[in-house]
Amino acid sequence: MKASVLKNLHHHSPLDAMRRVQAGGGGKKEKSLFFALNLTTLIDAFCILVIFLLSNMNGRVQNLKESEKLVLPTAMRSEALTEGVVVRIERNSIFVDDKKIVQADLAKAILASKTKDNVALIIQADRKSDYENIGLVLRAGGQAGYEKYVFAVLPGT
Repeated sequence: MKASVLKNLHHHSPLDAMRRVQAGGGGKKEKSLFFALNLTTLIDAFCILVIFLLSNMNGRVQNLKESEKLVLPTAMRSEALTEGVVVRIERNSIFVDDKKIVQADLAKAILASKTKDNVALIIQADRKSDYENIGLVLRAGGQAGYEKYVFAVLPGT
């Protein structure tokens, strides 16, 4: 009895009436609106898209050298560092790409280190650094034409 009830529901369903369309010309031929979807080609296209997106992802990451004298601040949210010129502030000393620089020559040294690939100025400052030194580096970076400043921090927990 259950099979016949289901069969009757299927034959008298509004969806069944909508899925069949009469062919033109007044004949008794019906065409089904449902079509078979070939999933193999869709899966292939999806795989190609995923591989393309993964290969074009920016994978260049800046590696920073650690120093015993330098304690980086921690941050609640952090991102991987992109490539750039690294300016390190330790106590009252400023280093540009591991070369000690006097404050008067800071803008020249940062400008000399700038290349097409290094679009960011990465500031690696001690947690207890004076704002005066950080401000000096920011002003020198502005004079050298940097528009993007990145502060190196430790990821927080």
